[in-house]
Amino acid sequence: MNILAIDTTGKHLTVALKTKNEWKVVFNKQCNLNHSIVVNQQIDDLVRSAGISYGDVDVCACNVGVGSFTGIRVGIATIKGLCLASTKKLVSVNTFEILAYDTQDSVTVLVPDNRGFYCQNFVDGIAVDEALHIEQMPQIQKAVVFDNETDYSKNFVALVDSKVAKGDFAQNLSPLYIRKSQAEENK
Repeated sequence: MNILAIDTTGKHLTVALKTKNEWKVVFNKQCNLNHSIVVNQQIDDLVRSAGISYGDVDVCACNVGVGSFTGIRVGIATIKGLCLASTKKLVSVNTFEILAYDTQDSVTVLVPDNRGFYCQNFVDGIAVDEALHIEQMPQIQKAVVFDNETDYSKNFVALVDSKVAKGDFAQNLSPLYIRKSQAEENK
């Protein structure tokens, strides 16, 4: 099974392709939030280097948030565009799941933004409540805090593999927005 996975939610870009049970991952540190300019070329380069065509991709996966508002939209639109005229299966993952992947105990995942933190609690890698936005960092026992400079691609592709193995496919990709955009709040 050939799987294409992209993460455009952060400062950097991750494009991954699994063929013959082996992942090829490109973590582009030079992207600097220019995902819409480089994502399609990165996908094309990876698919060509694997010696396959887009038609050979069976599953497409995307990180649907939280993260950059525009980055989330770029990723979802890219995957939807690639799958528009096909019956490819979709896998939806989110930033919280990626950070909590393979945790063996209770943990709070925190993703900082310019007005506080997005947070969600996990036990054994499973979300136990809804994600929410808070202004101040909470007092917690154990936290995983998102770092925009860290390469989370190993957790990303492992989570995608896990969801594919379980048959956890999405009918559609929907962005994970926890709070309104700044423009909506100022309206």
